[in-house]
Amino acid sequence: MIEKLKKENDGEFGYIDEDGTSWDSPASYLQIAVLGFCGCGNPDEVMVYVKEMLEKLDNEQWSTYEDMPYMFFVEWADHNEFTEHGCSVRCSWLSDKGKELLKDINTCIEAGL
Repeated sequence: MIEKLKKENDGEFGYIDEDGTSWDSPASYLQIAVLGFCGCGNPDEVMVYVKEMLEKLDNEQWSTYEDMPYMFFVEWADHNEFTEHGCSVRCSWLSDKGKELLKDINTCIEAGL
């Protein structure tokens, strides 16, 4: 996803996406355009949470139906096509889109967001 961004200049909004929208960083592009955050609050920490949850699914560290934060996340991830599942959303796995998102989040974190 972030490999599609073009570095235009060193100004405040130096990255341009395929639609011509300017972004101040690859992380802000992921947070707002891909994850659907509004950008206020602490989107960096929420993105780290998304990373941790994607890693749990990738490592088959599934939780229970009673774990509502987990269940909300897997339902959200499924709706956004970051995961796939068989007969139970609880035991989801990463889709190709989810694997790409996890890779991109890790790249942003390694770069210091």
